[in-house]
Amino acid sequence: MGTFLIPKIMIRIPDNIQELTAYKPGKSIEQIVEELNLTKTAVLWNNENNFGCSPKAKIKMAEAMDHLYLYSDPLSTPLRTQIARENGIQPEQVVVGNGSEGIMQNLMRAFCKGDDEVLTFQGTFVIIYVWSMLNDTPCKKVPLTDAYGFDLNPILEQITDKTKVIYLSNPNNPTGAMISEKALRDFMTKVPEHILVVIDEAYYEYASVITAEYPDSIRMNYSNVLTLRTFSKAYGLAGMRVGYAMGHVDLIEPLMRVKLTFEPSSLAQAAGEGALEDVDFLANTVQNNKEQLPVFYKAFDEMSVTYVPSFANFVMIDIGTPEKATQVFEDLLKKGVFVRVLAAFGLPHCIRITVGTPEENAFCIEMMKEVLN
Repeated sequence: MGTFLIPKIMIRIPDNIQELTAYKPGKSIEQIVEELNLTKTAVLWNNENNFGCSPKAKIKMAEAMDHLYLYSDPLSTPLRTQIARENGIQPEQVVVGNGSEGIMQNLMRAFCKGDDEVLTFQGTFVIIYVWSMLNDTPCKKVPLTDAYGFDLNPILEQITDKTKVIYLSNPNNPTGAMISEKALRDFMTKVPEHILVVIDEAYYEYASVITAEYPDSIRMNYSNVLTLRTFSKAYGLAGMRVGYAMGHVDLIEPLMRVKLTFEPSSLAQAAGEGALEDVDFLANTVQNNKEQLPVFYKAFDEMSVTYVPSFANFVMIDIGTPEKATQVFEDLLKKGVFVRVLAAFGLPHCIRITVGTPEENAFCIEMMKEVLN
């Protein structure tokens, strides 16, 4: 057979899409384990729940398997009703989607156009930068404090007549820092009511157990606040891609218009329903996290490693330079400990470590002491 030459395409790709970088996944865990001949591992790089997911979620998914030939409920009625009941609101104040990441994409499409701008922090959840660029919406970034925390005053100072959305990750991924209820209330009194404030509470279940100062933004009852949450973290359903947003019905209705008709899948909806029912599984998960974070802190103090106190299920450490952070990552990987270098977040000198099981955490600390020595 002759060689089939494909001519160069003449279709112009928009500049904002040209500037995007496609996600380039590395080798799978299985490949790395095999190549490095690892006999023991601690996979602590994606903020997943290493206890797995609720048995009740598995039962619900098994029941849903009998109906895979049918499209999923486009309104996610049972799941939205359950979420609303848990949060003291109406089902019409809830939208469910393909992870909170999918909902963030939908909110950009629903609310932003033309000269609208997004305002957020540098060193926060990178997906807000991606979806802003995808929507061709400028994204202005305010630096975190020197201690990787939040100062909301610079955000207020950067508000202009073009500001349409303010995005706050609380607790912040990847630093673990938190905005307190008092700070958030003070901030909201100064934000114009025509600006949409999106508060990403992906780690809500962890933070609310760690401190009473953590705000439950949906119960603060601001008409211009959209609260995002997910089943990917504490509920252990990262692979199912199911998240939700809560807010005023007039904010939810546009999101219902732009979402994919049958998202999320019937299996994802069923998994969410089962996960919400299993209060014991959730309680054990968040309690382990609360107990294990100080174990990391103690070890880091002993190793003279700079860290940021966290209100999520991970802790960020400052290694000093990008080169040293990369070296520590590679050395830990060779020993079976998987952590995350934060170059994609604009923090290439930092590493994020997920809180796993007590055994995984102990192994991680042991290997860190070897590597850093």
